[in-house]
Amino acid sequence: MTELLQITDTHLFAEPSGRLKGVDVDGGLGSVVADAARRHPQAEGVLLTGDLVHEETAASYRRLAGHMGRLGMPVFCLPGNHEDKALLAQACQGGALRCDQRVFIGSWQILLLDSARPPAPGGWLAREELDRAERALAEHPDVPALVALHHPPLSVNSPWMDTMQVANGGQLLALIDRHPQVRAVVFGHIHQAFETERNGVRFLGSPSSCAQFLPGAAASAVDNRPPGYRWLMLAPDGRLDTAVERAPWPEFGGPGSTRSPGAG
Repeated sequence: MTELLQITDTHLFAEPSGRLKGVDVDGGLGSVVADAARRHPQAEGVLLTGDLVHEETAASYRRLAGHMGRLGMPVFCLPGNHEDKALLAQACQGGALRCDQRVFIGSWQILLLDSARPPAPGGWLAREELDRAERALAEHPDVPALVALHHPPLSVNSPWMDTMQVANGGQLLALIDRHPQVRAVVFGHIHQAFETERNGVRFLGSPSSCAQFLPGAAASAVDNRPPGYRWLMLAPDGRLDTAVERAPWPEFGGPGSTRSPGAG
């Protein structure tokens, strides 16, 4: 079994005093990292799925690397709509952060797709991203695969958030339909736990390490739940077990876990 973590929407500022929707972003990320290190010391990597900074400065990315370096494992970064892609690429030159487009971990292939086109809040997958995914999956048809990106490629049942899903998400869904070894798609952006299944593939959204958005809301609304992250347990035969953890933080109350057992 191989364990990965997903941490997303960290929204760091250049200074540690930054707040998003009234939430201390450094305190939230620090709590998430500490909880993940305590509960999941055997994890082999982190999927950091976008909106990594809120102030797009080199200092913000340096501080992100400092936080994530405490986990002592590879941290695979994806850009979000709050991102300077050039600065992120610089931050991935050595140290804790990496900007790989594809990795093999355990018995799985992990594809990291760039859905961001800053400053637009919504997602889009360029033709080269889709072609890259098609080639990677065609090369390894017998290897279980997980796809990661920032924006959701389908509806998350929140009308205001759905306006920002991947605009050409149908192309990704059709690609996945052609490659049955894809077991799951994980994404950020929505600042809330989410799961659905389509044609046997699980689509998984995760809470932010800072402010949360209210599920099912018609308009932007903050949810007073604590910061969180997701763990994923990947079996050699393609089974996947996952849960969302809520980090203990006095500002929000105690921790919790929303478990989602593996299928089949």
